[in-house]
Amino acid sequence: MIRLAALLAFAFLSSAAAQEPRVIDWPDLLPDEEAERIQKEREEAALRPLLGHGLPGSEADTKEVRGVQAQGGTFSVVEDLDGQFVSLAGFVVPLDYSGRDKLTGFLLVPYFGACIHFPPPPPNQIVYVTSEEPVPLNKLSQAYRITGTISTDHNYNELGNAAYTMTLDSWSAEN
Repeated sequence: MIRLAALLAFAFLSSAAAQEPRVIDWPDLLPDEEAERIQKEREEAALRPLLGHGLPGSEADTKEVRGVQAQGGTFSVVEDLDGQFVSLAGFVVPLDYSGRDKLTGFLLVPYFGACIHFPPPPPNQIVYVTSEEPVPLNKLSQAYRITGTISTDHNYNELGNAAYTMTLDSWSAEN
């Protein structure tokens, strides 16, 4: 009888643990080589003003502005995340509405204003989220924690292409 109780308790704890999402953060969406490439790009971009590029009104400035409008980065993903039940905090860029202020599709991005102002983050720093049940969007400037199953399916959108897709299970406002 004690063994049966122990087995049932173990089974219950195992199934409860299986329902807990893996909490991830934005760097977790980048393969190692991608993180290194992005760091190098940031360092080079920081040097441009020091080298005389991008002075207001210059030809270099015009080229730079045109380059910023295009989404940079790659669709390189962390394949191990495919099919995982995860939780990630970020900001919402609304795409698909169902009724007043209720969403069935949106982009989750790492910082407020991404995709609305340019440049959008790299595709592997954007998650396209879908929800069968419309969810209320109370405040655009509010960060939300979303939980669901993530995949490495791509989504192409005029506001920003996404290297990941998530089916929403739940969401909550971050403090």
